[in-house]
Amino acid sequence: MPLSPKPLPHDFATECLYTSDQWYVHELLQLDLEGSRVLARVDTTRLGALVEAQVETPGHPRHVPGAVMVQITGTLGNLHAVYILGLRPSEGWSGFGTHVRSARFPSMGRIGPPVDVELRATRVRKVRGRHFVEYTFRYEQEGREIYVAEHAAIWFKGEVGAG
Repeated sequence: MPLSPKPLPHDFATECLYTSDQWYVHELLQLDLEGSRVLARVDTTRLGALVEAQVETPGHPRHVPGAVMVQITGTLGNLHAVYILGLRPSEGWSGFGTHVRSARFPSMGRIGPPVDVELRATRVRKVRGRHFVEYTFRYEQEGREIYVAEHAAIWFKGEVGAG
């Protein structure tokens, strides 16, 4: 059954660690609490300055930049932390990526067709009040994988270096 897209939650603007112009995620498809998974959609026509800055030549078409794909992992991680783990920045939680264990770009992401993006938390450990999370990411456009990766992050309450 196809998932019906929805806007991102209204309170995400106050719960996200980035301003909305840097989310690059435009629709929410699913927050899967049981599967610890986030599915969303990216409108590739709304990626902004990095795409606009690309010099288009016959061998170099405008495309979804790798930097945008990595930034999307942060938005997905923030959605996961807030709506699945309950770690809200408005309550003092912060998160930082710690590792990119693997990253592949099997196909070039084209400008125009949407990209469906998936975060799956494969391991969540709580140690001394901190959450260590390992993720897999899979981005697909028109049936082709365009980004597949494994990342890790830490979420904690309080200041960096405290405790």
